Amino acid sequence: MAKNDVKIVDKGGYLNIPTRNFPVQDRTSSSDTIIYPGDPVKILAGQSGNYVGHLATGDPQIGTDIVVGIAASTSTEESVTTDGTVNVYMPLPGVVYRCNAHTVGNIDTTAKLLALNFDCVTFDLTSTTFTVNEDEGSDENVHGLRIVGGNITAGTIDFTINPRCTILGDLNA
Repeated sequence: MAKNDVKIVDKGGYLNIPTRNFPVQDRTSSSDTIIYPGDPVKILAGQSGNYVGHLATGDPQIGTDIVVGIAASTSTEESVTTDGTVNVYMPLPGVVYRCNAHTVGNIDTTAKLLALNFDCVTFDLTSTTFTVNEDEGSDENVHGLRIVGGNITAGTIDFTINPRCTILGDLNA
């Protein structure tokens, strides 16, 4: 994974975005990798909800994933047999995040970017870098990221996280 794939660009009127410390499972028991600042993380269902780890390609999905936020620190599992922790920025409503577009050619003009505004999409992680998958097609009932702008020169997309797929929201709403 790379550091700072996802950044907070607008605190949504909050003075500070609170962080919370979450447990991360050791490298032997988990197939996940070290979490770096800027990595989006969720509760890992396979570990009975006791640990957090990376979102995957196609996440977050409403009703399936529980996003805990964006990592604020590097996870601390120092060995393959010792659990660790990671500090995570809480996914507060109204906060705007920025990430590279999956296909920069889809947002290389103002008209193309505006055509994607308010689409609901997910992350892509086909390499070691998170991107926002604007190729995916909008699905407001399933996809947990909502595009709210971007930068055509930098090839980045601004988005919010739907509260219905976060630790602060209601998965059944």
